[in-house]
Amino acid sequence: MSLIDRVSAGLDQIGKKTLQAIDEGKLRLKLGDVRRRKDAAARDLGYLSYRQSKGEVLPEGETDFLIRRIARAEEEAAGLEAQIAAVRGAGAPGASEPGGEKRTEGRGQKADGSQEPGASSQES
Repeated sequence: MSLIDRVSAGLDQIGKKTLQAIDEGKLRLKLGDVRRRKDAAARDLGYLSYRQSKGEVLPEGETDFLIRRIARAEEEAAGLEAQIAAVRGAGAPGASEPGGEKRTEGRGQKADGSQEPGASSQES
């Protein structure tokens, strides 16, 4: 393989990874939006519950509407998380986890793979 071919292949790979990062960023923005909508609906549901506890008569179907809204947001968030995993997995063929990292949770290790404070990196 000539030097030009290797440089070209490297540039192609950089371009693909850049597009992958942009796609993932767009999906993460959408996911943040969905989570904010879900939080707002949950807040409204809590406020509705508070008003009801104070003896206020609530509009018919308002509680059900908010519950459906939260459920739809959860479904949409799950779909976006799956899309993010697919985009991340597409950039790392053979990866066992999104992002190309194999997870080995153990004692003293958080779910994100980082070490708990004071935990040693060796397992006993």
